[in-house]
Amino acid sequence: MEHRVQTPQGPRSVPVIVISDCLRLEAELLQVFDFIPTPLDEKRLFDDLALVALRKSGPQHEEELSSRLACAFSKHILKHTGLHFEARNHAALARGLRKRMAALRMWSFEEYLQYLKLHGEDRHELQRLLQFLTVGETYFFRYPAHFDVLRERLALLKDDPAPVRIWSAGCSTGEEPYSIAMTVMEALPDWSERDIRIIATDINNRSLKRAREGVYSPWSMRITRPDQVQRYFRRVGESFLIRDEVKQLVRFAHLNLSAPCHEPLCEELQELDAIFCRNVLIYFTTQSAEQMLERFADALAPGGLLFLGHSETLLQHEGLPLSLRRQERSFYYVKGGQPQKESRAPGTPQPEWELTPEQMRLAAAWLAAQAPTVLEPTAPAAAVEAPPPAKGSPLPLPAPVARDATEMFRQAREFFDREEFDAALALLEELLQEAPENAEALVLTGFILAGKGELPRAMESCERALKLNDLLAEAYFLKGVLLDADDRLAEAAAEYRKALLLDHDFIMPRYHMGRLHLRQGRVSDAARELRNSIRILSRWSDDQTIPFSGGLTRAVCMLQLQNELARVA
Repeated sequence: MEHRVQTPQGPRSVPVIVISDCLRLEAELLQVFDFIPTPLDEKRLFDDLALVALRKSGPQHEEELSSRLACAFSKHILKHTGLHFEARNHAALARGLRKRMAALRMWSFEEYLQYLKLHGEDRHELQRLLQFLTVGETYFFRYPAHFDVLRERLALLKDDPAPVRIWSAGCSTGEEPYSIAMTVMEALPDWSERDIRIIATDINNRSLKRAREGVYSPWSMRITRPDQVQRYFRRVGESFLIRDEVKQLVRFAHLNLSAPCHEPLCEELQELDAIFCRNVLIYFTTQSAEQMLERFADALAPGGLLFLGHSETLLQHEGLPLSLRRQERSFYYVKGGQPQKESRAPGTPQPEWELTPEQMRLAAAWLAAQAPTVLEPTAPAAAVEAPPPAKGSPLPLPAPVARDATEMFRQAREFFDREEFDAALALLEELLQEAPENAEALVLTGFILAGKGELPRAMESCERALKLNDLLAEAYFLKGVLLDADDRLAEAAAEYRKALLLDHDFIMPRYHMGRLHLRQGRVSDAARELRNSIRILSRWSDDQTIPFSGGLTRAVCMLQLQNELARVA
């Protein structure tokens, strides 16, 4: 009901006051005027009604956030949370403030600043505002190389009965600490008999509540292996629920990383085997980030591991007892020891995943010609090259092979859409033995390999497909997904754009592009892509399945897009 009121088609001017004994709703209903838990505080309710009566309508023109007030808000937020909003984040700060102000029917930044100072704690106003100022997008086993390193470290402890302590600092909605727990369970077969504790902290209470619930969408599972899904999750409809045996290893707690820690929890954050603090330091000032790094170094046991995000580096922080190590395209730090030098076998070229000038020329030619489709693999040139030299009645043979290949691919695609990936992969491997030039089969194989976490093999399959058909939109989408998983965001965005140039109505690269914009803080660009996706889907029927969406129907995908748009628009 609240969602319908807040959507663009609903009466946005209606203030909503929720009275409920379901406390978790407070973290979900962020655009209501107020949330009052039961037993009812009557004075607070009447205060709310008095405020509503004073704010009957909005101003004719939206007020601009002045530099003075932006500075005042930034100082207040920095003081109470440690989060730092520089001048370049002025627009993002203003967007978040306006969303909370709209819920409260306030039209003056000055008035909202006073309200925030007065009710930051007793009405949880600061926590509500934070939901609009931080983006905690993540997924299971993000940066797979980090979990490979952790698995190797834990394997050394198989015969050591010492406790295992790991800290996920800035755990967001729980994908990271649960991924850590699954890695521990895989590396230590006797995990249920050991003293293992994974402590997951975050400043965002809404994210913590979602983490404790442990309910995730297919989007969070996009690189999780099928065997991991089967072992650690229970599927209910379109959702994936964390199993209790995984949950029991993780303890979630609210913690402000930038504030002095005097809570009992902090006494446990010592002699740690590993600390994950990925894509968190970017929200803090340089001085605050350095203080946190010193704290992490002190908290690690000798030989302990520190994992940061790919955009964060310790190279400019001298004097810390942490040495840099590299694993594939990821890096991490070890307390003590010597830095590891990156080595490459002689003659091994640096991988080049960009389009060649010739491929760009072909793509430009296709666009100029405005060809109606690129999905039919029956180009005339291929037909010329296909027949072998005349040798004992060769002509009857190609036709059955082509028909068989078409039928095999159709069956493999059906298996893929039903998420029977092993059956689909077996068919595709058989098909590619007979027809190694089938670009569509290579792309579908790449998606399955990516789902199993075999990203290098998936990229190899993708590149082979592009060499065979550099006008295949699905191949560019696959390449974008793989680069996105590797956190190479600019390159991923370029591949998504190529897919959309070739197929303007291709929903999934457009949706991924929107999510990528959101991760980069480009909210208006993200909202634009979501709106475009909704417009395209409006022409589909409800029972149609969205290609490469994990089997989502148009109706379910439309609901997800509308919910995403409601959160960011």
